Parts: sequence; C-alpha cells; structure tokens
Amino acid sequence: MMCSACRARRDWLLINHGRNVWVRCRCGNQWLEPEIDRADFDALVGGPHGTTYPSVEAGLAALGFDGVFVGIYME
Repeated sequence: MMCSACRARRDWLLINHGRNVWVRCRCGNQWLEPEIDRADFDALVGGPHGTTYPSVEAGLAALGFDGVFVGIYME
C-alpha cells in the first residue's frame, strides 16, 4: 500500500467510521481501504490500548495528522 499523493509507504493513521476503515497519510491524503474491515481494525487497534476521540478532527490534531507534520516520517 502506498499513498497516491506523496508515495509514503508507512506512518499512517487508521480511522474507523462505522463499517469503513479509512487510511490518512501525514500529507493529508485520505482514502477508503476496502481490504481492512472492522474486524481487522479492532484486532489492530482495539482492546485496552485503543483510544477513542470525541471527533475525527480531535483525533487528527491529537495524533499529529492535522497537517502539522506534513512530509515527516515518525520513527
């Protein structure tokens, strides 16, 4: 999988919205990922370590996917 806008291959945010899982890149590009379903999402980020935010915008800001770190890979 690769971001179609900046060609990044990692450092993405997975967003679960209803039955859909969206992938957001640090460059701001966001796409629906049909190969990741709700069960996959829950297995990846669910449990005691998952965090729920009051809105998508709040989560994007809290995790640095609101445009602040465009072009930066976090290690």
